[in-house]
Amino acid sequence: MKKTEKFIRIANIIEEGRLGGPQTRMTLVASALSENIKTTFIFPKKDSKEFQERCDNIGINYYLFSFTRISRNWFSIFKYIILFPYEVIKLSKYLKKNSFDIVHLSGGSSQFKGIIAAKLAKIKVVWELNDTYAPLFVRSIFYLLSRLANSFVFASNRTKDYYRNLAPLKKKNFLIQSPVDVNIYDPDFEYPIEEFIKSFMKEKKIIIGTVANVSPVKGLSFLLKIVKNLSSLSEKIVFIVVGSVHSTQKRYYNYLLNNINKLGIKNFFFLGARSDVRPLLKAMNIYVCSSKNESSPLSLWEAMSMEKAIISRDVGDVKAFIENGINGFVSATDDEIELTKNLKKLIEDPHLRDKLGKKAREKAKEKLDLKICTDLHSEMYQVIINN
Repeated sequence: MKKTEKFIRIANIIEEGRLGGPQTRMTLVASALSENIKTTFIFPKKDSKEFQERCDNIGINYYLFSFTRISRNWFSIFKYIILFPYEVIKLSKYLKKNSFDIVHLSGGSSQFKGIIAAKLAKIKVVWELNDTYAPLFVRSIFYLLSRLANSFVFASNRTKDYYRNLAPLKKKNFLIQSPVDVNIYDPDFEYPIEEFIKSFMKEKKIIIGTVANVSPVKGLSFLLKIVKNLSSLSEKIVFIVVGSVHSTQKRYYNYLLNNINKLGIKNFFFLGARSDVRPLLKAMNIYVCSSKNESSPLSLWEAMSMEKAIISRDVGDVKAFIENGINGFVSATDDEIELTKNLKKLIEDPHLRDKLGKKAREKAKEKLDLKICTDLHSEMYQVIINN
């Protein structure tokens, strides 16, 4: 993008403060665009410490807003409804006062306060959609409010297909995959190795891993079935999960632990969150995506950039970047047998793992690099400003 005399000012709103894929994508893009595009993030203070730290470390402006979140209890629903008008008006005043050029709604189809506040402030809106599942209640409200958006950006073709009958696609829309910085996610770097992981490497275990916050959508129950299917190889392999256990998922986490005990699994470990997942990605021999729903899975792209052979369920746009036998294997979403067979093939063939991993990085560099994503964002913002 050519230098301009004036910054384009973006207010990027997300009503979820916990650090995850959408928040990581936001920080990557905003940092890379900072020369000509000035972005301010707006997100809740609650549970956002990691997100705040990341913004501080890379110099991104943010405003902590008191978004009331909705959950599955009547008090939460009542509080959300009662405070909704107040929060919308307060947010609208902030947007208007700071003279933003565009409001970018991140975090999917449930960003209801942001769309209304932006229209009250008379600011153009691009609504980013990055999921392939939403509850009926959310879909219904989104269908009504989506008419207020000026344009849409989809994180994958599968997301675009999912919202085809919900969003007015006659309006300007864009397709931009989640990015990975292939210069940062570089397998040739030297990374510190944790003692826990060193012990597996000394024993020459094959480390199979995934990076995922613990929640049902990540399909970890399905992954446990795969682990059980490979019990005959349990002395040779270990599985690790890298990601947070948020307070809302404690019950699900305990359910998984109980299942592990019931199945007699001894080689499956939850490692918790890491501020830098690259050392653990490098230590992995195989990366598995067991998610039930994804759009443009950033963690999987990062694993590709780190030269990992990929095993994945057919979610999001994974099939557009992973070719069976070329740089990984993709199985039908519920095909437990095929996924087990493909994983076993990689466990038994180190040369195939290396070959697929190298091809995976080539594909990440060619199709998913951060520069591709930021160039598309620059073009998108220019189109919205000029229309």
